[in-house]
Amino acid sequence: MNSLISLAEMMSEYDVRHDDILSIIRPSGCTIDPVVELATRVLAERPEEVPTPPTSPIQAPSGPERGVAAHWLTPVASDEVQTAEEVIKELVGDTSIYAFGERTPGRAKLRAGDRICFYASGRGVVAHAKVSSPASKKPHPKVRHSDLYPWVFSLSDTTLYLDSPVVIDNETRTALDAFKGRDRSKSWAWFVQGTKEITEHDFKLLTRSTRGR
Repeated sequence: MNSLISLAEMMSEYDVRHDDILSIIRPSGCTIDPVVELATRVLAERPEEVPTPPTSPIQAPSGPERGVAAHWLTPVASDEVQTAEEVIKELVGDTSIYAFGERTPGRAKLRAGDRICFYASGRGVVAHAKVSSPASKKPHPKVRHSDLYPWVFSLSDTTLYLDSPVVIDNETRTALDAFKGRDRSKSWAWFVQGTKEITEHDFKLLTRSTRGR
């Protein structure tokens, strides 16, 4: 009985003609179970048709890909050999490069044409430059601990003011977009603890720039 029901279901759900069913039943008499089970298994194992997903509209490029430069602030700390200012002078000023680590925020978004400024920890912003290449994993001999900072990018239009840093004091923080809506009486270390994208307005304030260089 179950086999006959299966045959009926195949007729209604699949393209199985009445003559096909009869050709199975007639030569086999009542011993049609193996044939029906085989047919049922073949039908059940047919690969499901996967609908083709609709084509997503092409998104318009944003940020630097549209010709709009991004602006970055990156902190530089002293190590056991060099002060932050010495690191910046050697890499940014003398070699026209800088390096990011594997987990540096924004590393993958960095593009040629972006602007970047350098914050010497504990002092202030002491340099800025134009990014002239994306970061590529190619350790540079001038970079100390290049195993930790292997992502190197080139710079141009570098400007250093090591002896006259832009101090991020309360007055400066009051004018920065990044601090709008924040309680300025609380710690502001979050602003200089990691590389971050900032507005062009903030970049100009932090670099004493009139054109966002």
